[in-house]
Amino acid sequence: MSATAATEAQVLAALHTVTDPCMDAAGLDLSIVDLGLIGDIHLDAGEITIEITFTEVGCAFTHLVATAAVDAVEALDGVRHARLQPVWTPAWTKDRLAPRARGAFARARYPDGRSALPIVPTEPAR
Repeated sequence: MSATAATEAQVLAALHTVTDPCMDAAGLDLSIVDLGLIGDIHLDAGEITIEITFTEVGCAFTHLVATAAVDAVEALDGVRHARLQPVWTPAWTKDRLAPRARGAFARARYPDGRSALPIVPTEPAR
C-alpha cells in the first residue's frame, strides 16, 4: 500500500471499470458511474465510503455489483478499506444517466424498433 491516499478521481476511474450485469447482457458497455448509481465519495486517510443506489430495490445483481465496486476501489494504492453506503432516496431515475449512457440507450432498440430508453421511468410508479 502506498503512503499516498487515493483521490476521488482515482476512485471514480476504478468505479468506471465496474459494469452492471444487466447492461453486459444487453450488450451495452456502461459502468455503474455511467448509469448514475454513484453518489458522494468520502475519503478519509485510505478509508473510502461510496454512496451508491441501484435502479430498483431487490435487484438480483446488487451483491455482484457491490462486490466488484469494493474490489475495484480496494485495489487502488492508498486504499485500506472501501465501504458502500446504499442510498435509496431520492429514488434513481433516468435523469441520473450520464450522457454516454443516454446515448447508448437512445441507440438501443427492441426488435420492433422502439427505443429502449423509455423503459426507464422518470418517476416512481404510483
